[in-house]
Parts: sequence; C-alpha cells; structure tokens
Amino acid sequence: MINYCPSVLRSASARRCRSALIVALLSTTCAISVASSASAQPAQTTDIELGELSVTGEGAGRSLGGSLYGPGGASGAVPGYVASRSTVATKTDTPIVETAQSISVIGRKQIEDQNALTINQALRYTPGVTTEQRGGAGSTRLEQFLIRGFNAPVFLDGMALIASRDANATIDPYRLERVDVIKGPASVLYGQSGPGGIVNLVSKVPQFVRHGEVFVQGGGFNEVRGGIDVGGPIQSEVPWLADQFAYRLVGAGWNGDGPVDTTRVERALINPSVTWRPSTDTQLTIIGNYQRDPFSGFYGGFPAVGTVFPRNFGSGVIGRLPVNFYDGDRNIERSDRTQASIEYLFDHRFNENLRFHSAGRYLRTQGDYRSVYSAFSPRNGPFATGPLLPRAVIGNIVAAEAYTMDSNVVANFDTGPIAHTALLGVDHRTFSTRASGTPFPNAPDLNALAPNYEMNIPFPAINTTSRVDAQQTGVYFQDQMKVDGLILTLGGRYDVARQTGPTRSFTATGSTLTLQDAASDAFTGRASLLYLFQSGVAPYVSYSQAFEPIVAGRVFDTAFGTVGRVPDPQLSDQYEAGIKYQPPGTDILLTAAFFDIRQSNRTTADTTLGRPTGFVLQTGEVGVQGVEFEARANLTEGVTLIGGFSLLDIRNVRDDGRTANDLAPGQTVPLQGRRPVLVPDSTASLLATYRFLDGPMLGLEVGGGVRYLGPSWGDAANTFKVPESVLVDAVVSYDLKNLDPTLAGFSMQLNANNLLDDTYVSGCNGYTSCYYGLPRTVYATLRYRW
Repeated sequence: MINYCPSVLRSASARRCRSALIVALLSTTCAISVASSASAQPAQTTDIELGELSVTGEGAGRSLGGSLYGPGGASGAVPGYVASRSTVATKTDTPIVETAQSISVIGRKQIEDQNALTINQALRYTPGVTTEQRGGAGSTRLEQFLIRGFNAPVFLDGMALIASRDANATIDPYRLERVDVIKGPASVLYGQSGPGGIVNLVSKVPQFVRHGEVFVQGGGFNEVRGGIDVGGPIQSEVPWLADQFAYRLVGAGWNGDGPVDTTRVERALINPSVTWRPSTDTQLTIIGNYQRDPFSGFYGGFPAVGTVFPRNFGSGVIGRLPVNFYDGDRNIERSDRTQASIEYLFDHRFNENLRFHSAGRYLRTQGDYRSVYSAFSPRNGPFATGPLLPRAVIGNIVAAEAYTMDSNVVANFDTGPIAHTALLGVDHRTFSTRASGTPFPNAPDLNALAPNYEMNIPFPAINTTSRVDAQQTGVYFQDQMKVDGLILTLGGRYDVARQTGPTRSFTATGSTLTLQDAASDAFTGRASLLYLFQSGVAPYVSYSQAFEPIVAGRVFDTAFGTVGRVPDPQLSDQYEAGIKYQPPGTDILLTAAFFDIRQSNRTTADTTLGRPTGFVLQTGEVGVQGVEFEARANLTEGVTLIGGFSLLDIRNVRDDGRTANDLAPGQTVPLQGRRPVLVPDSTASLLATYRFLDGPMLGLEVGGGVRYLGPSWGDAANTFKVPESVLVDAVVSYDLKNLDPTLAGFSMQLNANNLLDDTYVSGCNGYTSCYYGLPRTVYATLRYRW
C-alpha cells in the first residue's frame, strides 16, 4: 500500500533558513607558467598528500606536464577546496584572479566530501548553477543543469561531449580530477554553446609518483559501489626509457536499487591511461574508457496536482504521491547504455616562450530507451483528481559517434612594456547520430492507490528513422596583454557549422523522406579589462558572445522559394562587471559578479495571415540580469569553506508567441514578459569542514552543508510556482591510523544528503511534469590509500 506524503512540502523553519545562508567563491587550480621563470623554477619537495592525490617530485626540473596536470596545475589536482589557476576561460595557464570572467572549480576533495555520484551532484554547491532539472531521481541518467538560467553543454578535457538523451555520454565523477565551470557566453574558445556557460570535466591522468586507492561503499537505495585508482611510473631496464612512462588505471562499479520503486542502477567502468614523457618539454597521454550502464535509474515525472499541490485520490485519500512512486511498467522500462572512447593529450614546449597543445577523442555511445510515463494530458492538468494517472509509452534506439579535436599554440612575448600571451588555435567536431523511434500512444491508466506494474502493454512499432551528421570547425585567437597590474584580453573566433541527413517517417500507407541541410556560420568575440592591485583586489569588466545553430524550422523568404531559408543562429551577448579578491599568501578567493545577458533570434511560430503554415519567426529574445557571490577558502590546515548565492531576473523580453493557459482551457496568453520554467530566482549554499589536528579527536573530520533553492515558475504561462526548499547535508570521516597504527591508509566516511528528509519538488515543466528531489540518502565508505 502506498504511503502518501503530507500535504505541506515546506516547513516554516526551512523558510527561515533562507536568510542565514552565505556566499561563495570561485577558484581554480594552481599551475606553473610556461614562461621562462617557470621552466627555471626548482622542483617542489612537498610530501605526497594522498587524500587529494597531490603527488609531487618531478626530478631535476619542473616538467611541462607536471606544470599543467600535476598538483596545483591549471588542469591538475586542486589543493583542498581552492584552485588558483585554470585553463577553462582562456585555454592558457592563467590565475583565476587574473581572469575577467566568473569561474568555479570543484576539486577532488570536494567531490569526495559531497560523495557526488553524478556531475549534477558535484555541482550542487556552485553559485549560478541549478542542478537536477529532472529531479534527484533523473540525475542518475543525464547531466542536466542550468547555468545562469540556460542549458549548458558539457566538455571533457576541453572537447565537446555528444548530447543525445538516450545515448548521452555520461561521465562518472570517479574518473575526474576536477570540474571547471565558466559562466557566461564562451563561444570565442569553444564554438557553439549557450549564453549561460559551459562545464569542462578534467580527467585523471598518470602521475610519476606511485599511488593507489581502493574503496567500497554501501547505503542509499540498497546500493553497493566500489572503485580502484592505481598508478605510477613504469619501470624499464632500458636506460633511455627509464622514467619516461607512467600509467593510471581507474575502475568503478555500482549496483543497487534506483531511487524509485522497481527501478535499478548498475554501472561498470574502466578507464586506463598511459603517459610518455621523453623530456621535460614533451608529454603525450593516451586515455581509454569503457562504461556500461545496463540500468540507469528513473527518468519520469508526475503531475503538479499530486506533488506541488495536494490531490484528492478518492476513497478518503488526500495528499501527495510518495517520493519513490513509480509511474511506469516493469515489462517496458529500459535504459541500456554503452559508451567507449579513446583520447590523446599532447603538449610540447619548443622553448620557454612557445608551447603547443593538441587533444583529440573518438567516442561511441549506444542507447536503448523504453518507458511508460505520465502523459502530457489535460487529465493530468490543474484540475486532475481521482486515483487514475493517464500514461503513454515510447521507445528509442540511438547510436552516436563523435570525433573531436582541438589544437593551439601559445606564445609569450613582449612589445615594449606590454607582456603578451597570445593564443591561436583550431578545433573541429563531427557528431553522427543514428536513431530509430516510436510514436507515443496512450497506455493504460495507472491506479495510484493500487498500482499494477505488469499490464502487458504492447510496445509500439518503430515509425521514424534518422541519420544526422553535425559538424563544426572553428578558428580562434586571443591575446592577453599585461602592463603591470592591468590586463586587457581580446579574442575572436569564426565558426562554420552544418547539420545534414535524412529522416524517414513511416505510416500505414507509406513513408515520407525529409532531407535536412542546415548550414550556419558566426563570428564571436570577447573583450575584458582587469586590474590586479598588490593587495589582491582585482576589479574587472568583460563582454562576451555565444552562438547556437538552429536546425529546426524554416523562415519564410521569397528569395528561397516556397521552402524558405534556414534560421539564423541564436546569438547571445553578456556584459559582466565584478571584483575578485585573493589576499596574498592565503588560500582564499572571493568573487562578486554582476551580469546582463541577452539571447536573441529565438524562434516562434509564424502566424502571418495568408502565409503557409510551418514557418517560424526569429523575433524572440530572453534577457537575464543577475548577481553572484562566491567564496572558497582553505582557512587553516583543518578548516575549509565554500559558499555562495545568486539572484536572477530572467524573462522573455520579446516574444510574438503565445502559450496555453491551462487554468482557462482553450485560451492562450502572450509569452512576452513571462519567465521560463525550472529557473529559481535565487539560490544559496554553504559547505564547511573541520579536521581535528590534535587531542583525543585527532583524525576526525566533520562537515556540513546547507543548500537553498528559491521558488521557480512551473509552467510557461506562469500560473503557478514551485515552492522554495532548504536542504541540509552532513559528512563525517575518520583516519583509522589514529585508532591503530597498523591501519595506516584506511579511512571511513559517512555521508547524509538531505539529512532532514525534506520532501520537495526541484522543478516543473508544466502541470503534467514535476520532479521530486531525492529523499534522505546515507552512504558509508571504507577507503584504503597507499
């Protein structure tokens, strides 16, 4: 029998927590510059910090690879919670405090302290980022999040990942060294992307110091996880090969129930890599990956009436669906994915002023998705009542391939008093997708009071097939000019993109073939000015652009005959002003940013009288204004802190379209002036840890976090809001060597997310589609490092 949740989702005490939250920072890893001063710097002799895999010791001089990928490097391990350098915003080794755009870096320690099982969960404490758009349950399947109110693409090692819902390239956080986030348009270096920013995942790579780790974890929804991460130099009896090779092997497994009744989660992952370093100036790393996800949890949603609002289910039952409610069918449910890739990272330093970087990857993914889900039906609308939930059935089979490559040259030189860091590069991507899909006919209703999950529902036959190839090639340049503390950055990029391929639709009487050929090109730029005072204060202003090709719809244009023309790309502009502060000699980085974003050329249906149907207009524009504050600090040897908040004002500032008003059936309202769904107007978070350094509690580390998610609109017509929520997390870990010296290397950790077990809705995409956040989850981890 189903136990229904109480009709009140939020408590008064939760609302009072809103005003108590504080702010956060943004930071990036510390890397040694490739300029002459860096190449001459003596090797560091810091001991190995196995807790963060902070391995050092590069021999008789700091190598290029060690500078970039080693501990403290711009793509390497993050010391504690604070990174000081990153490549994400400039593709050069640049201090974050000298970068005139908002950046956040989530390092290995933070990922482990949060026990982040997905990229969504790793980003939970990042200001301006709204995670788990499909709720906590859906976050096990896809990386879906918003940055500054817009969907954001995911990159791995600076190269775009294919985003296809049913064959999505999902990255397990255990194979990552860090997660770098740049906020705001970033097309000048990365090509087509949204106005909110991008997320760049950074792989673990081999280190030339022997290390190892194994862990086992249990809890959650009857889950068991385990992993291994071992590596170090490869010994050789051949003199000229000695100390030139290192390896790393990362593997992980995950098995258990899903967060929703009857569903499962299962994953097997192996991620080997090898590095060849023939000299301190040259490094080549090869990374392989194979990941199998035969089960990926839950991807459904529920009506607003029954989640956000109480529902009269009949038989005297009034309330809400439970958080673990399942609306599907066991005989249909499927999410079976496989992905494999091979990647290289190559770096060469010609001299102390000239460096070359190249990266490439081949990725193949396959997915088989089937689902019975709560239907987009008026019966699931605002006037829904009774125990029956209307449903539909759907399925897709997708295979995708991605070829990506990015190569650039970085030159350091002076012109009079001006020091330049110049970047010139080219990148290319080809994404090929082969898909077969079904229609989504109605399925039998589900009785929420007495659910039957084995109805022998017929699975619909395939009725569409497609073969789509999307290509993009871009050439980019950038110059970072520095005079004393003044830094001027100018950059530009020209992209050519094209999407082609046939789609065939089948009916009972025949088939229809549609040929797609959508070409677009765009120039995007960026300009910024920052001044770094000796006190560590750095005010800045910046302007940046982004573009996204539009491949659906045609614009009526007599010059192109009756078929019209391909729409222009969506364009985005951002003005940002902010201030960063990094007190000299400290591991503290504070950032405050104010921004104004405009996204134009959005399409709406063309309803001009006398014009054929099926055309679109490009008159839509979305605007967002906001403020973010972020703080990251390793305050003392035993105290770490991150916090932040964001405020957003986002709306359709221009839109000729209309949307249905579900509260008044048959009526529509204009979209102009209304706000998008799933975007909270405010978020805030605080996460802190404290490690005892002496006394009877030596070896114990305790931490806690608070996450506030503000209210968001639940439907396009803005007729209802999803309430705010406040969530509490906790972590406790203990180094067992303090209990018994023979247990050196062993540690135990306990994580509790949503400690107070708050029942909340993370967002809605209309009255028919609302998504629950995860209930309280508790995991225990035993880890051994050597």
